[in-house]
Amino acid sequence: MINTLPKELQWVWKARWASYWTGDKELLEFSDKDFEEKAYALNKAGVNAVITFGGFHFRWSFVDEWPKLLEMLKKIVESCHNYGIKVIEHHSAILTHNPQGEKEWEWTKFVRGKISSGKVDLERHPGFMKGIKNGDLQYKGVWLSQMRQIDPRTGQFSRTNYRGWALCFNNPLYQKLYFKHLEEIYACGVDGVMTDDIQFWPVGYGCGCPYCREKFTSDTGYEMPPTGFEDKNFYGNMNNPAYRAWILWRTRATAEHHRRVTSHFRRLGLELCRPLYSSSDTSTWAIQGLGGGVENNLDICSTIFTEVCSVEAQGHCWVRVGAEAKHRSALSYRRGVPPMCLFYPHNKEENLLCWALTKSWGQNYWGTCNKLSLKEETEMMQPVFSFESAHPEIYENPESISEVSILFSSKTRTLYKGMDDRYYVQEWAGWCETLMRANILFDTIIDPDLEEKRYFERLKLIILPNTALLSRAQIQAIKEFVKEGGKLILTHESGLYNKEGSLYKVYPLSDIIGADYIQTKIEPLIWESTGKAPDFIPKAINGKEPVVLFKEQKDAKVWMRFKETEHPALIYHHYGKGEVITFAGKPGTINYIATPLIYRPDPENPNLVSHYLVNYDRDEDLATLMIRCVKNLLGENPLLITEGVPDGILVSAFKVKEGIAVHLVNVAGTLSDNHKKIPVASPLNFPDPANLPGGSSVMKIKIRCRGNKAMLLSPEFEKEKVLNCQREGKYIVIEVPSQKIHCYSVISIW
Repeated sequence: MINTLPKELQWVWKARWASYWTGDKELLEFSDKDFEEKAYALNKAGVNAVITFGGFHFRWSFVDEWPKLLEMLKKIVESCHNYGIKVIEHHSAILTHNPQGEKEWEWTKFVRGKISSGKVDLERHPGFMKGIKNGDLQYKGVWLSQMRQIDPRTGQFSRTNYRGWALCFNNPLYQKLYFKHLEEIYACGVDGVMTDDIQFWPVGYGCGCPYCREKFTSDTGYEMPPTGFEDKNFYGNMNNPAYRAWILWRTRATAEHHRRVTSHFRRLGLELCRPLYSSSDTSTWAIQGLGGGVENNLDICSTIFTEVCSVEAQGHCWVRVGAEAKHRSALSYRRGVPPMCLFYPHNKEENLLCWALTKSWGQNYWGTCNKLSLKEETEMMQPVFSFESAHPEIYENPESISEVSILFSSKTRTLYKGMDDRYYVQEWAGWCETLMRANILFDTIIDPDLEEKRYFERLKLIILPNTALLSRAQIQAIKEFVKEGGKLILTHESGLYNKEGSLYKVYPLSDIIGADYIQTKIEPLIWESTGKAPDFIPKAINGKEPVVLFKEQKDAKVWMRFKETEHPALIYHHYGKGEVITFAGKPGTINYIATPLIYRPDPENPNLVSHYLVNYDRDEDLATLMIRCVKNLLGENPLLITEGVPDGILVSAFKVKEGIAVHLVNVAGTLSDNHKKIPVASPLNFPDPANLPGGSSVMKIKIRCRGNKAMLLSPEFEKEKVLNCQREGKYIVIEVPSQKIHCYSVISIW
């Protein structure tokens, strides 16, 4: 991987992250010795970088205590630096607590006081209480209400999901005060700053303040609807170019603020770490709804990560999180910085699995849980961080070797149809989830990667999962890729729209797929195999999603048709030296439900999520079809072949310092929890792969790479094991005893 980090930030590549929780204890009670002992405990656990977190996260609700908070931050930095630990200051840059009514006040007290680490008793903070009583706070002569975002439908303050209001980062008063505060933060000696929650509220509407209205018109030439009207011709209308411009403008506006922060500290002669993240950067809710988008900030990122929401069952959410993590890796590869994933594990066992998953995605790890004490959290992290630091040859700077890429199109997510992930995002995620579970090595690429033909020298197959928006340059790149022998899978309305979100007058992919676009049909249809179909094609599939009606050309082969129609459902076509398979439907979407987990609140305490209903359901016939189509196009010499490796053992591989690292993660126990109601921090079980369907006492891993020796290592056993292996042409064939795969093991090949 390229490395674009300046010398001051090279430490980020080797970072082992943890939270530095702050609450009343740290602010009001800690002595210098206490700060020193906390830094020592983190260092002993193998932590070398921390991100501040805790009860004072909503920074503007505690403006009266900013001097105290800065004094605490300075002591944190000094004590951590004594043990070689880097410190990132992390706070919500715009959110404030403003509970309305008794229920919301109880929620606010619950959130501030329910946690072990970072606990805050609001009664001990008179400034916060004054703001609640008076309905506003003042800082340096400016009322916070003068800086709030405005809901354009009502003209009132924009309400957030966090029982409060949001400040507008386009407001010049806000910028003046915030950047002055950042200078005070820099003076504490921090190594980085994470400006959280830069987004617009409410979802899909804000901000309608005068500064945003003026800036939107100045930047685009369009105008927002007048205050007090929910203009349906504008809001939610993807056919209106003004609305599409507004969506894109909001993503640019959030990016501009992040860039202002970076420019600000660089003008002061500083080079600070900038971790940027999203819990779901692929979702329409986050981007169309809130105006976020890490992709717009690649030029300032020092690390890019996925936050796994703390309300999810951490050990069970790997299916959807794995897809999201692949997207962050795509951004990180392009930027040349390390990708990362943040989990909230509740115990050692859950932490081990979360860390293992992150390593299998080739990413750094940040594990933390606010329900644990410092002692509990450091004891949880120590085994995996010690193992990781002992084996830098396996974990530092892993590079992708995959020959399959799935395009994630931010243009399609942002400008296609509307704020519903079923239109596009779930189709993309379903392909990622299916290939990951099938142990087919793949990466996600993004729009400019395709346009620039990035990675084409090693790619054999590109998948376009309903990539509705494609630019002319992307289409030309696809044609060149396939003409030269590349393989392509595309689904549904891929390429139907241009990069601005308007329909092409003539469908530009007809010659590639060997079919002409007729229309899109909303009603689902039944798919039936034809006499020309290969053996792996199922006899029928019950469709559940809209389909595209094509008319095939003479040289195309129709493998499946829609029942009682002449329209093809699955098309195979040669184009140049390459091959193309086209799905008229959206197999990824009907393969998995929206999320693998549904969490249910405890009826006696709606603020506390106590149990989860696990759902990994998918259409197995359709999943098999997707996998077989991929394998058919990859041919007889795929990069990775597994034998005796059952469903639930995830296998991934990366190029590392001394050869190849192959990661094996046992998630079979989570799959066995399907349809069960499990508690938070549910006990995890790791069945012996030999006892699972398709398993074997000796699993064979065949990977096309150099090397003649292989060794198995794990934080779960002390002594590494030399594995039996042999060469078979370009492959090394490795035998792995199944009893050595409990939760996680890694094979080092050299």
